[in-house]
Amino acid sequence: MNNLAFLFPGQGSQFVGMGKSFWNDFVLAKRLFEEASDAISMDVKKLCFDGDMTELTRTMNAQPAILTVSVIAYQVYMQEIGIKPHFLAGHSLGEYSALVCAGVLSFQDAVKLVRQRGVLMQNADPEQLGTMAAITQINIQPLQDLCTEISTEDFPVGVACMNSDQQHVISGHRQAVELVIKKAERMGANHTYLNVSAPFHSSMMRSASEQFQNALNQYSFQDAAWPIISNVTAVPYNNGHSVREHLQSHMTMPVRWVESMHYLLLHGVTEVIEMGPKNVLVGLLKKITKHIAAYPFGQTSDLHLLSDSAERNENIVNLRKEQLNKMMLQSIIARNYNKDAKTYSNLTTPLFPQIQLLKERVERKEELSAEELEHSIHLCQLICEAKQLPTWEQLRILK
Repeated sequence: MNNLAFLFPGQGSQFVGMGKSFWNDFVLAKRLFEEASDAISMDVKKLCFDGDMTELTRTMNAQPAILTVSVIAYQVYMQEIGIKPHFLAGHSLGEYSALVCAGVLSFQDAVKLVRQRGVLMQNADPEQLGTMAAITQINIQPLQDLCTEISTEDFPVGVACMNSDQQHVISGHRQAVELVIKKAERMGANHTYLNVSAPFHSSMMRSASEQFQNALNQYSFQDAAWPIISNVTAVPYNNGHSVREHLQSHMTMPVRWVESMHYLLLHGVTEVIEMGPKNVLVGLLKKITKHIAAYPFGQTSDLHLLSDSAERNENIVNLRKEQLNKMMLQSIIARNYNKDAKTYSNLTTPLFPQIQLLKERVERKEELSAEELEHSIHLCQLICEAKQLPTWEQLRILK
């Protein structure tokens, strides 16, 4: 029943004091802080614990600092609990943390690489012509349409992050961003400008992306121990060669986060743990789906709940029951897209009586065992497969 994924946060999750409880309580944290400091010739521990927030927030500093704390969280979790994930995903910078934890990139190489990435990104817009803004209360399609309508070669703007169904980030030339905001607000959207040094994940980062290719060529990438979902494609890659290509295009392409979380949902993930400072990704996931249990792991005290396997399993069972109640109805009433009537009939004829018996048991409030619960959800999924439902309709049922 427990299909686990690890999530890794990106820039914006930093805060002064992050990682300190790990350093206080675990030898491995002390070692990794030292390794990070040696890799980039600066005191990463001091930056995280005692630094000025303005200094910590600088892109060239925030990226190695967040990666260090995220990898420490992962290693502490594996040392203390040790349950392996089925998938990994990281938000922008967080994808580098995922690469380290899956064995694709060494920790010290990753610290050096994200430091170089941070310097290039920080210096990509020296005249401060660009900006980024979070846009909420608007669906992705009308926002993309606005960006397409307004964007020009000299004044580009585009969606930089699709974070949840109605929470996105736009990035580009300041004038174009302001115009998109003005038009989006007429459609009921809200906005917040982001405190960033450049318009990340936009075409204005093309020069930095090209320079970053030289840095990427200096490092070797191995195959991943577990599937890592790429921000660029929203599906996993585990081939060392494709990693390098994706990371270069990372800077100019949008972060397809909501689609990445949909991938986890479609592939049976029932539980996620956010490895690193704050709990931004836990909050986003709760806006995307109610049927995946999500936990933060950014400090030692979080271990108490994560170590309670009984409570975690009970939480998953309750969420799966809610999901089953929805799936029993929706899988039956959903449109049939299968044009082969005979095949459809052969597939579903033995399933519908089982669903009816299940429905009667649920109405009598009979308790289903964990195995029966998973079998029942599987029956509903088989009906959806027989109907050849498109992805958007599968997600409507699963979410």
